[in-house]
Amino acid sequence: MILQLNQLGYATFPANVSQQTIAALRDRLFEPGKAGTRCLLDDPIVQDVALKLKGELAWAGLLSPAAVAVQAIAFDKTAEVNWNVAWHQDLIFPFAHPVSAPGFSVPCVKAGIDFARPPLAVLEGMLAVRLHLDACNENNGPLRISPGTHAVGLIETSRIADQVSTHGEVPCLAGEGEALLMRPLLLHASSKANVPAHRRVLHVVYHSGTPISEKWHRALG
Repeated sequence: MILQLNQLGYATFPANVSQQTIAALRDRLFEPGKAGTRCLLDDPIVQDVALKLKGELAWAGLLSPAAVAVQAIAFDKTAEVNWNVAWHQDLIFPFAHPVSAPGFSVPCVKAGIDFARPPLAVLEGMLAVRLHLDACNENNGPLRISPGTHAVGLIETSRIADQVSTHGEVPCLAGEGEALLMRPLLLHASSKANVPAHRRVLHVVYHSGTPISEKWHRALG
């Protein structure tokens, strides 16, 4: 699993999250007609899950024991909210205040929270965990990834199509309660669901815990 994550930028992980917790996340984090919610690390149940996942990943050697969760987002894709996401890398993350340190760029504000793009070295030390709260099949708009593109660095928009053509693409199917690990620099996309049904995901992003010159909006560890 470590080798696959390092070489391909993604791997599946058997998260040991109880059915009771999964049901509680589904009931608590989602609103009808809303595609998703950012910055959920203040929610107690999200905190519990983020810490549990961190412990399991650290024990498996997939995450540093010093790692901190810096972002948590809830996504859903339904008949009412059914969207297409173009190929991209995840580059923008929340900070405690407007960034000013060298290497931090593309500042913006979303829902009153400061976001920015960290330097490449920081991005390379991050790991996202997508905990599937519903089964995800080929019909309900699964995530698609382009293996190995996390190792290319920052990819300009004009180069994305060529990178996907070179590296290919893989759909990421999962059962309820399964987790997908992925590097945020990995190119990924998703299409609209052909047969819309709940595709609820809790997406938690961890940083290695090494000091950075800006303060994360939240750093749970």
